[in-house]
Amino acid sequence: MKNKALQLYLLLRDYILVYLPVHRKMSEKTIQTYKQALNQYRIYLSDEKKIPFSQIDFGSFSRNLIYGFLMWMRDVNGNSIQTLNLRLAAIKSFLRYCSEENIELTAVYLTAASIHSFKGAEKLRVEHLTESQLKLLFSTPPTDTKVGRRDRFFIILAYEIGGRMQELLSLKLSDIMRTEKFIQIRIFGKGEKTRYVPLLSDTKDHLEAYLEEFHSDREADDYLFYTIHNGQHTQVKPGAVDYFLKKYAKIAVKSDKDFPLNLHCHMLRHSIAMAMYKQEIPISYIKDFLGHSSLDSTAIYAYADSDTIAHALEKVTHAPSPKKKNTIEKKWKGKEEELLKFCGLE
Repeated sequence: MKNKALQLYLLLRDYILVYLPVHRKMSEKTIQTYKQALNQYRIYLSDEKKIPFSQIDFGSFSRNLIYGFLMWMRDVNGNSIQTLNLRLAAIKSFLRYCSEENIELTAVYLTAASIHSFKGAEKLRVEHLTESQLKLLFSTPPTDTKVGRRDRFFIILAYEIGGRMQELLSLKLSDIMRTEKFIQIRIFGKGEKTRYVPLLSDTKDHLEAYLEEFHSDREADDYLFYTIHNGQHTQVKPGAVDYFLKKYAKIAVKSDKDFPLNLHCHMLRHSIAMAMYKQEIPISYIKDFLGHSSLDSTAIYAYADSDTIAHALEKVTHAPSPKKKNTIEKKWKGKEEELLKFCGLE
């Protein structure tokens, strides 16, 4: 059909009144869930985006609008992850049906299908430190003791290179790669994957000071972070790191009541990733920086940061199709309830 709005209304009507009950043989209760999802999306478009139901078309199912809807459900309505996934699944189901009925709508469906479901609460609420909390943590270890200076450098490096606990504890002096212009840290990650992370100038200064104090002999096979056992340099145990991180968290919380007492090494990794994401560094680069094998793992930072998502969505203007004096507009103008009833959404 020429009129995209009319096409959407007719497909929506057939989807709810014929496809779901007859072809999919869904119960009335299940159909009601799908209707509720589509109605909630309609309300979002109307109330938040000022797109009345009588003016929507398939352009109203863009990736940005659907993402905005999900964030609105989470942050404004306080809906659970399960509810978010149900609403997203209903939208995908409707658009898949539309693409099966009209091949020209395949691109619309594929756009929605590319939006991944949320995997769990931790995927949306990534534990990370704010900029002020990081500064507080960096200043907490005592610099007048050798142990304090070691702990401080560990925390700084853990944050700057985004390393996993075992990656950090496995670092050896031979993993410090020097060139004329910069220093890189070679990290042996999961799946036998190797990545190289360049150090910032300030971090290089911390590294040189640490090496001068703790590795004056510079044995290449020495662990960067070590403990002395029977006169030998041995690898630091993860439990030792957990102990001093929580010790400093207890000190930091006295200055910031919101500082997380369950501070752990992976939280520093999350923190650098979130900082990079907020600086609008491409998520594909963050993926390589963290050593993720899939973008799905890195996408948690996009899901978690609703402020950045909202900021990005504000830059996208939804331009509705130019108004035309056509049959559908004349017939339904000012008759939202009748249009909803026609589509089976009432």
